Amino acid sequence: MMWAIYASLMCLALGLFTSMTFLALTHIFILAPCVYFLVKTNFKKWSFSQWFLLAMIVAIILSVLMNQDIAMAGYAPLTKTKYYLIALLSVSPISFYFRELQNKKDHNKKIKWLLWAAIGMATAASLSGMGAIFFGYNLLKLKAGFVQRNGGLSGMLMNYAHNLAMFQVLLTGLLIYWKEVESYVSRNFLIVTWLINFLGLYFTYTRGTWLAFLVAVPFFYFKKNLKMFVFSSLIIMVAGLSAYKLAGQSVIRPGSDIERMSQWKAAYAGFKERPVLGLGYLNFEKMSVSLKKKYNIEAQNFGGHAHSNYFEMLASTGAVGFLSFMFWLVAWFVEVLKRNDLVGKIGVPFIVAFMVGGLTQATFTLGANLFLIMSVYALTQVDFEKLRN
Repeated sequence: MMWAIYASLMCLALGLFTSMTFLALTHIFILAPCVYFLVKTNFKKWSFSQWFLLAMIVAIILSVLMNQDIAMAGYAPLTKTKYYLIALLSVSPISFYFRELQNKKDHNKKIKWLLWAAIGMATAASLSGMGAIFFGYNLLKLKAGFVQRNGGLSGMLMNYAHNLAMFQVLLTGLLIYWKEVESYVSRNFLIVTWLINFLGLYFTYTRGTWLAFLVAVPFFYFKKNLKMFVFSSLIIMVAGLSAYKLAGQSVIRPGSDIERMSQWKAAYAGFKERPVLGLGYLNFEKMSVSLKKKYNIEAQNFGGHAHSNYFEMLASTGAVGFLSFMFWLVAWFVEVLKRNDLVGKIGVPFIVAFMVGGLTQATFTLGANLFLIMSVYALTQVDFEKLRN
């Protein structure tokens, strides 16, 4: 059981920025421990966020079942609930793993390997993507060709950029609170990789990810140093505007803005048609073009997801799913804010980055992003201080 849980965590670290195959193994390895600990779980000790997440899963299932008359993918979207369900059920096995790890001689070594793997692979992906920009060759992908924006190793620009923004927040936290992790990772390694990934994030030229990162950073001081929170917010605001100015035409995309806003209008139109359970989970993406034509919304040749977590959940799962999602977000934020350990210090800015990034991209329904978001959620549900005691 210990091996399976660690293998799952290591596959996550290795695959987050490099391989969907590794990420699939993350679920495969953790599945048996999730089932095993399901009967041992004390549901009375579940947090509010866990119950709201469960309510959201139920809403997603109902939205699919009750909308088969317009479903364009049948019952297939139900398989996507695995991302949320496995995160919910993995809290117990992960807690077990870290509790048992306290008694192991290689305790520090195993955590060190996880950190070095995650940071190292993220940095390699950034270098590889920037190589394609400046030298016309993606080194890790072994593929020639110049690109204008850093899409990492996979080339899935938006997925990569939003994952990198959230990951960069975690990396910033490790650097700020390095003293608490010095037994696992060196400061020089953190500084070098932070700089590389910061450049990698800049060269994605993705405005939503810049905003998510910049808004999140001051929240490292939100709880204990309000003056520093305000001061850092002002400094970062100036830095953000400067970066936007320097990027010039690389980030001025009026056509993209019109397309994104047209998706929001279409999503709201879809919600009004079926306000209780929405159009069905993941069904808005397939219906967005027809909704635009029906309600004479601009950019009628552009379709896809809602480009917003909030509009996507509203359109696809209705008021029931949307409210469950919002209550989950608020409960998660409050729970992490109350913590005084490293998880609380780093978790709050991460959640802020997720919330802000979700304003302009539907990260909460895309598998590549969900592996990171839901894994971090599961880890924040583990009481590491209690385990150590």
